[in-house]
Amino acid sequence: MKYIFIIASLLLTTLVWAQDSSPIEKVETPRIVSKLYFGEQLKFNDIELKFVDVLQDSRCPKNVNCIWAGEVVVLVDVFKNGNKTTQKKVTLSPKSHLQDLTGNLFSSEDLSISGFNILPYPVSGTKTKIEDYYIQLDIRN
Repeated sequence: MKYIFIIASLLLTTLVWAQDSSPIEKVETPRIVSKLYFGEQLKFNDIELKFVDVLQDSRCPKNVNCIWAGEVVVLVDVFKNGNKTTQKKVTLSPKSHLQDLTGNLFSSEDLSISGFNILPYPVSGTKTKIEDYYIQLDIRN
């Protein structure tokens, strides 16, 4: 009987000390990434985005040494409730990853849409067709 009491006390003590008493940290909202293909539209609630044009793609192609990394400039139409509200000119370069792009396409109290990458990346000796381009969007609620 004495051994049962000791074993039970040991188990109970172990269980009590095994509890984590650290405060619960706030969990960051998961990042939703969507693709917006050239000429197509994506809808989020009452907001629609349409990838209209690639104005410039001067990014340094793969397998080439460049002095300047270059940038890509695209046009995106923003519609709210079916009506065109604005046309955004988005410029992305390696430096733009260091800047805060939150809401560079659309921003409201409950929704933020940002373009953070444009693919495909240029390859030396190959011309990228405009219909192959797509924008990776970061959507935060």
